[in-house]
Order: sequence, then C-alpha cells, then structure tokens
Amino acid sequence: MADPTPGLLDNIKLSIPDISKLPVSAEIKNIDKAASQMFDHLPMMMLNVVLGIMLIVAGWLVCSWVAGKLNHWLVKAHMEETLAAFLASTSRFVLFFTIFVTGLSVVGVSSTSLAALLGAMGLAVGFAMRGTLGSIAGGIMLMVHRPVKVGDYIENGVGTSLIGGTVKRIGLFSTEVNTKEFVRVFIPNVMMWETLLQNHTYNRMHMLRIEFGLGHEVNVWEAFGVIKRALAANPLVLKTPDPTLSVENLNEFGISCLLEVWTRTEDRKVLRGTILLDVMDALRENGMRMAYQEPDHMHIYGKPAHETLPAIKAGGAKKAPAEEPKDDKLAASTK
Repeated sequence: MADPTPGLLDNIKLSIPDISKLPVSAEIKNIDKAASQMFDHLPMMMLNVVLGIMLIVAGWLVCSWVAGKLNHWLVKAHMEETLAAFLASTSRFVLFFTIFVTGLSVVGVSSTSLAALLGAMGLAVGFAMRGTLGSIAGGIMLMVHRPVKVGDYIENGVGTSLIGGTVKRIGLFSTEVNTKEFVRVFIPNVMMWETLLQNHTYNRMHMLRIEFGLGHEVNVWEAFGVIKRALAANPLVLKTPDPTLSVENLNEFGISCLLEVWTRTEDRKVLRGTILLDVMDALRENGMRMAYQEPDHMHIYGKPAHETLPAIKAGGAKKAPAEEPKDDKLAASTK
C-alpha cells in the first residue's frame, strides 16, 4: 500500500503562500528603517552622552573653584563675610545651571523640551517644598537687609522658643548660632525673618542696668557721689552719655536704687560681671551699708525667715519644752 504522506505535504505547501511575497505595511517599514538608523548612529549617541556627562562634572568642579576664589577675593576686599558667601553661592548656581543646560544640549535634549520639563519640575518642587523655599526667601532677605552678621549676639523667638547665641554662619536655608552652653543651633531663615529678632551687638554702645539697695540710714546723695567717683575710675564705663543714678522705691528693707551706665558693645560682658562689685567695694570703703530683700516669704517654725534665721545662725532654734504628764496617777508615781 502506498504511503499518503508525501501527497499530503505537497498539498499543505501549495495552500500556504510564500511569506516573502506577503505585503508589508508602511508602519513596519518605518520601524525597521528607524531601528537601522539608530544602530547606525549608536556610537555617535554614546559619545555625545559621555561628552555631556564629562562636561557637567567638569563644570561642577570649575564652578566650585570659581566660587571659592570669588569668596576669597571679596573677603580680601573687606566685604562682609555673609554677603561675600551669598554672592559666591549665587554665582556658582548660575554658572552651573548654564553648564548643565549646555551638557543636556550636547546629549541631544532639545531646549524646548528642557524648558517644559524644568517648568513642570519647578512647579512640583515649589509646591512640595513651600517651607524650604520660604527659608531661601528669608535667607535672601537677611543677605540684602543684613540685620545680623557673623559674630553678632542675637536672640530669636518668643517665650519658650527664645534662642540666644553668637551667629557663626548665615546660609540660604538656615542660620547657625552658638549658644552660651556652646551648643550649635540651626535656625531656619523663615523663622529668623518672621519672628522677633533682637541683635544685642548691632549698635556700637550698650547700656547696663544695675539694681542695688541702700540702708535707711545712708545719705543717698553721698552714696551716689561715691559711686560716680568709682565709675569715673573704671575705663570700661563711657563718660558720654553720663552714668545715671536714681531712687526707684522705698520699702522696709531699704532704698531701692537703679544705676544705668553705657559701655562699648565689645566690653559689655566684662563690665556686667564687675560693675556691681565695684559699687559694693566703694560703698563698703566709705562705711555705707547696702540693703537687700530677705526671703520673708519663707517661714520656719511659724515665724518669718528674717526673725528665725539669726537665731539659727547663733546656735539653732530653741526647742519647745516638754509638756508635763497630765495623768494624776502617773504624776503621783513620779513624786
């Protein structure tokens, strides 16, 4: 019996058309043409990408070097450090942005597409970083108006959020302050600009207010004369404006007085720590007693502190005598 397989295969081959003779659509031809062109230009594209990346990296290094040199030159030209740093940072940003756009153009990104992309990114980033942009705006305002500079002693905030210290650096985002405890605090510039800001070293002179007391028996005018002579011998006290002395209050402890003196801003810390000692020594040398308010709000053994403290210093408070037994039988047994 003959094998039917060869005839069946011939019929199948005749029923299937030749694939090479099938019609090819225009889209397929365009894709094939684009693929062939891409592979032809692939080496040049890779070279452009490498050149663009190298240009951006080299531009960042050059911009950093230029900003450092510009900052050094501006400081050497006796420009304020804060303003010099701000101008150097701004110049670095502008130069790097120009080089970055040039690098993307070398890669093959069109300027129109880049502008649209940067606009969309700027809108999204601006909405997401409202607080950070506020700090940048505050930093620019601090740079332009310059209410503080590096080395100033400032206090920023109100109430429990009050922060005081010496300014060490002013940046676009935050201001760095060293407190008296030598703790570095970073204050956002938006807080520096929108809340209360006190600059204790902005002016060239500083006034110190010292409160002290005199005894009732002291002649006030003589005491004021003694204090003024002591202040005249102190080189840290300015002669103009003149120091002022006044009586603020009279109470059971003595005469409350107020002393106001002027000094140079850089000498305020030293004078604040020594002026009261000078007043005390001057009054003591002339036999004049100073008065102070005793803690009469404290009570010991039911008496005010100013009545019991001398007794305690002299030998302690007296103990109350022991009560005799009131029971008759117990009293008779003790006889």
